[in-house]
Amino acid sequence: MLKGLLEQVRTETMNPGREKAMIRSIHHSCFTVSNIERSIVFYRDLLGMKVLWDSVEAGLQYKGPVCDRITGCPGTEQHLVYLGIGGGVLELVEYTPTGRPLKDHKASDIGAAHVCFKTDDINTLYEKLLANNVTVHCPPQNRGELSLFYFRDPDGIILEAIEGKTRV
Repeated sequence: MLKGLLEQVRTETMNPGREKAMIRSIHHSCFTVSNIERSIVFYRDLLGMKVLWDSVEAGLQYKGPVCDRITGCPGTEQHLVYLGIGGGVLELVEYTPTGRPLKDHKASDIGAAHVCFKTDDINTLYEKLLANNVTVHCPPQNRGELSLFYFRDPDGIILEAIEGKTRV
């Protein structure tokens, strides 16, 4: 049923003659991190993502009145890094000064979010994460045609790994 609904939404938003959708796609997901260099090591070296762009390496500064208005965080400077894998893009942002750290948050908390990574070998990924002292919620859980588990990045951000046939 969900797959049929998603196909209907995709078809309806692509049909000529219908009102054009205000939003046409998701460009990227973003996490605010406390130490961007540590996070790059985690996402690039441990998870295998590729650094696509780094604002500092590009010589760009993200600070001042325009950035303050966009982010709603006056008086901050941002270091942005875009990482990619499999056509998906993840942005990491480190604010200076930093905001409040995540503390004791759960996936069920309002506003909680996560990114789900597809893998072809969930057990090897799980073992690699354990070997690198990454916090994992549990071993991979078999859910019929798929296996999955949640884990945390160095800032405690919730991530998910999934292997197998998904509904969407």
